[in-house]
Amino acid sequence: MLPRSFITSVVGSYIRPKWLIDAFKAYEEGKMDQATFNEYVEEAVRVAVKDQELAGIDVVTDGEQWRKSFVAFVGQRLRGFKVVHATELHPNAIEIMKRHKAPLTYWRPVIAGKIEDGEIVVDEVRLLKRITGRPIKVTLPSPYLIMWESWHSSISSPHYPTPEDAAFDYAKVLRREVQRLADMGVAFVQLDEPMLGDLIEAGPDEPDRYKRVSSEIYGQRYRGFKDEVRLAIDLINEVVSGIGGVRIGVHLDRWPTDESPVVGYERLAPDIFELKVRQYVVEYAAPRMGDPEEFARLLPSDKELGLGVVDVRSARVETPEEVVSRVEKVLRHVDPTRVWLNPDCGFAPGMYRRPFPRQVAIEKMRSMVEAARRLRERYWWY
Repeated sequence: MLPRSFITSVVGSYIRPKWLIDAFKAYEEGKMDQATFNEYVEEAVRVAVKDQELAGIDVVTDGEQWRKSFVAFVGQRLRGFKVVHATELHPNAIEIMKRHKAPLTYWRPVIAGKIEDGEIVVDEVRLLKRITGRPIKVTLPSPYLIMWESWHSSISSPHYPTPEDAAFDYAKVLRREVQRLADMGVAFVQLDEPMLGDLIEAGPDEPDRYKRVSSEIYGQRYRGFKDEVRLAIDLINEVVSGIGGVRIGVHLDRWPTDESPVVGYERLAPDIFELKVRQYVVEYAAPRMGDPEEFARLLPSDKELGLGVVDVRSARVETPEEVVSRVEKVLRHVDPTRVWLNPDCGFAPGMYRRPFPRQVAIEKMRSMVEAARRLRERYWWY
């Protein structure tokens, strides 16, 4: 039974043990068989879930322990994709990423055939349901994200003449997967959409850093701010419209640099609120993310706010009272039954991204859970 207010969750990924990273390497080099590899991953999932449970998290994930990258894994699960090193897409790919200060993973998905329907994360959910009795959140890459990070002008165009063609085909496949997850009793399906979140740094005719990178590596073109936002919304709604029995949210995030503008996701309003999702999972704890009150003030009364309250880029553990003060800023506009607490982003969205030790992630979750407890006491009448 979930609490009525200030539900706690995580965004998705969790720090992977070194022994799991070693197992991935051994498996890929042919030094470990499938059954042994599966045992390693399943044990890592158990660790990730147990850490969340002991910290008191209400809605848990498997930590994305099966995935090397939150995007590239789709290339391993669906026919029509393949995973290649970025330099196979463009010989100067790594230099392009560094020049634009856009740290993408080096192993990239690319659309190399017609996208076929298939189970993407059903096996992950089956394992997770055996491990925990708590409500489950599952994360999936959104179609707008997949379009920008997978459609290549020469590799993909024989199968899909335009990026939009591929994106809507993937959206149809993703819709069937979301329905499967709803039928399995998943509590929350989260569509990850950093490419939409990154648009808050874009200009009317000038792309943000990440779309500059994709334009150079994949050969795509920027459509202009309004058209990009519109396309992202249409693609997400193609996935979720009319699906019932499961809470669906969209995760908006970005990784600002010291030169990035101080701005929040309110820049995407009012169009962003046309999404047929229940919750907006947004990061506001990291520097240069703007004021969450601005987004909360515009949030429609039938939508939930998954508020980022701890910074996953910093090893400093926020105090419970710091988290409480961040949440109370939005309570002027959103009642406690519609506010969830979560980290800004996943603790480890890429296999090798380890910003701090696992114990720091545990302490951050505990601080968040304690803040939720204090908030429930303070706003007891909800």
